[in-house]
Amino acid sequence: MFPEVLVVSSKLITILAVIVVVISVFSIGVFYLSAKSLFSTLSGYATSTGTANLSVESSVTINFTTNQINWGSGRVNAGSPSAGLNTFELANVTNGNWTLQNAGGLRIQNIGNLNATLNLSGTKTAAQMIGGTSPTYSWNISNVEPSSCLNYTGGALGLDLNTFHDVNITVGTSFVCGRFQFIDSADTIRIDFNLTIPSDSMTGALGDVITATAFAAP
Repeated sequence: MFPEVLVVSSKLITILAVIVVVISVFSIGVFYLSAKSLFSTLSGYATSTGTANLSVESSVTINFTTNQINWGSGRVNAGSPSAGLNTFELANVTNGNWTLQNAGGLRIQNIGNLNATLNLSGTKTAAQMIGGTSPTYSWNISNVEPSSCLNYTGGALGLDLNTFHDVNITVGTSFVCGRFQFIDSADTIRIDFNLTIPSDSMTGALGDVITATAFAAP
């Protein structure tokens, strides 16, 4: 026997070919529509924006991180005309038997977010606080962190740093630091004191109150 042979008419082939072409065209059309929709989304035909707002308040704020100095009780050595007291770490008492409780002076830090002009004032002169013959009551401003206090040397907006000056008792006239910086690595200064206690000084508890005021630096 001969194997069967499938005979397909040319008409049937033509119909199948047409169906294939139609299906192919339809598929291309679906892709075209989908791509057009995708491209319109990615090309930003429609946009929208949002905003985020805030404000930062400026602040001039200072703080005594060390706010007390105490030499305790003592007296001038017998035979000495006076004793010397200071707030340095070493050799802070001469010709007397006082003992400094906390060396290193007063410490002030600029904890605000602006450079400040710093004013310091006491309430007593040397004669008022210590009395006797030729007493001394002076202070010295220095940087704990380099460049904390930027002064015009010898100028109106600040005392010379690392130099003792008589304590000023007039509020608002003793600008000890013309530009007291607020950055974390340069925002702390110290105030050291030097006292001369004559052998004929006043007795009892002696002391003074130091006030620091600050305003935005020019």
